[in-house]
Amino acid sequence: MKQSLLARFLPAHDQRATRQSLWLGAIMMVQLLAALTQLSLSARILGPEGLGALFTIIAVTSLLFGLLTLPGEEVIITHVTRSLAEGKREEAARILRYALCASLVMRLICFGLIVMVAPVVGDLLAGELAAWYRDLFDMAPVADSNLVGLEGDYVTPTLVYATSGVLTSMSGETLAMLRLADRLHLGFAATLAGALARVAALAAALVTGGGLLMVTVASVVGAGVLGVALFLAMMVSAGQAGLSGFLRPASIIVPRRVIRFQLSNFGRSSVEALNRHIDALLIVGLTSVSQLGLYRAGHQIIDAIRRLFEALGQGVQGEYSRLWFSSKETAVRKLSLRFTALAVALGVLGYGLLAMLCKPVIRIVLGPEFAEAAGPLLIMIPGGFAFACVAALYTLPAATGRAMPHLASTSVALVVQVVAMIALVPTHGANGAALASTIYFLVFAAVIIPFAFATLRRSYCGSSGSNGANLPTRKKSQC
Repeated sequence: MKQSLLARFLPAHDQRATRQSLWLGAIMMVQLLAALTQLSLSARILGPEGLGALFTIIAVTSLLFGLLTLPGEEVIITHVTRSLAEGKREEAARILRYALCASLVMRLICFGLIVMVAPVVGDLLAGELAAWYRDLFDMAPVADSNLVGLEGDYVTPTLVYATSGVLTSMSGETLAMLRLADRLHLGFAATLAGALARVAALAAALVTGGGLLMVTVASVVGAGVLGVALFLAMMVSAGQAGLSGFLRPASIIVPRRVIRFQLSNFGRSSVEALNRHIDALLIVGLTSVSQLGLYRAGHQIIDAIRRLFEALGQGVQGEYSRLWFSSKETAVRKLSLRFTALAVALGVLGYGLLAMLCKPVIRIVLGPEFAEAAGPLLIMIPGGFAFACVAALYTLPAATGRAMPHLASTSVALVVQVVAMIALVPTHGANGAALASTIYFLVFAAVIIPFAFATLRRSYCGSSGSNGANLPTRKKSQC
């Protein structure tokens, strides 16, 4: 039988990690190209101010979803993997059901809250909260503050966009399940279908002269296709992960360690949601909708590339867990070293090219109206590279069952970013916001690295599961 290229040159655990990183990279590449295409079409449909209004809607709805959603993907990757490694298939199935149910129920609750707070978007864009912001921070109005004060119906687009959050409520969990089953090619197909549906809807809006409402409808179309396709892919792949028929019975009672782990992840995801969206709410109050559009346009390009490195980290995370809970700590260390070297090399190449081609990229993706976005984009490149350097390390503590390090890193980085933004945005606008974003990722990298190195020095102590007798005995000081 002919061996694959990966099988010839890599051990089994490196093959799985590489394969999953490649598939996740392909998924992220589709998302990257789709995001850039959507950004390009939306920028041409809406212009700087309209794009700023769209980013405000996204910030309000996504912030509520992020603050209150119970993320389940790392619960599945870490604790379903652990239960399967210890031979506890019923427990693994309960953890999976729990993660899916918790995500869906919390998203529905969040949608109800968004219905109640939707008028806040209109207040933000009408400029009614801008004066309160400036009074709060004791700051004079910025030079282009006259651009704040857009009028229109923003409640309907906000509610329409929020529907997409419900439709993709379990997408992270279903994708995590496909990672366990090693069938990420189905996740790629689902992501491609969702991206094509959204781009097609946006192209129709551009041709027909649609506005903000049609742009949000396009998001719902893409989210619906993606959510349904991922759920079906999960259902047909459960058997490959050893969890066929996992929906029966209906019990979602899980061990306390899973609840503790998810509560830590809940705190971390809430902090990350603040990081992703609080900048938009601060900018629209401290400067203008136009400055928000310029900053966020550049940020979207940086974020699209950063997600590729995120895919590398997520791809290796599952293999970290498999090796760790099999007491193969040496293999974990070697794996982290190889993938960190790869991430740094790719970061130098990718961000170096972006720095050289910054202005042509802005012109091609966004159009001539967004020429000023080149400045914020260049300022954010060092932050993107800092994340690339730790892309293969930041998932390591969570893969071994420790969620607190990631929470601590994101929390510290967020506090520093908010302080920097309040200090820089009123006088430097989009450029100040970009510098605050770079500071966030530099601080995140500086804080997470010691936690990752501490994890590499630890050893796993097996539980008293069915495989527990086969694990080597550890001293308490080693655990």
